[in-house]
Amino acid sequence: MNGKLSMEKEEKVIAILLTMAILSLAVAYVTYFPNSFNKTGEQPLTDSTEVGKTVTIEGTLYSKETTFNGNHLILQIDYNSDLLTVFIPEDNGAMNIDSRITVGDKLRIKGEVDEYKGEQEIIVENKNDIKKM
Repeated sequence: MNGKLSMEKEEKVIAILLTMAILSLAVAYVTYFPNSFNKTGEQPLTDSTEVGKTVTIEGTLYSKETTFNGNHLILQIDYNSDLLTVFIPEDNGAMNIDSRITVGDKLRIKGEVDEYKGEQEIIVENKNDIKKM
């Protein structure tokens, strides 16, 4: 009977250790791959982010200007110590956004990655995709 009792304790210890190992792996996965749970298809912006991917960035508005043709809005965002261009077409709320933001504002911007003249840029698809923080 003592041998059987000892075996039950060992089985409980093994079950507890296995449970702890599985939980540790789950925590590590969520920590190192947080966007795998992102159901919107968004991903962080990197130099290797493919054209057409949807991303959300946060940065400070460095400058803004309206294009001469078409009333589109072009923003320069200080993002990770680099300037990133954000393009808002007139049809996607450029004038509405222009009236809501000023240089120095911290913004959260959602948009689609594109390339213009060999440089990465974000194209905003909806006026609600730019929010002040």
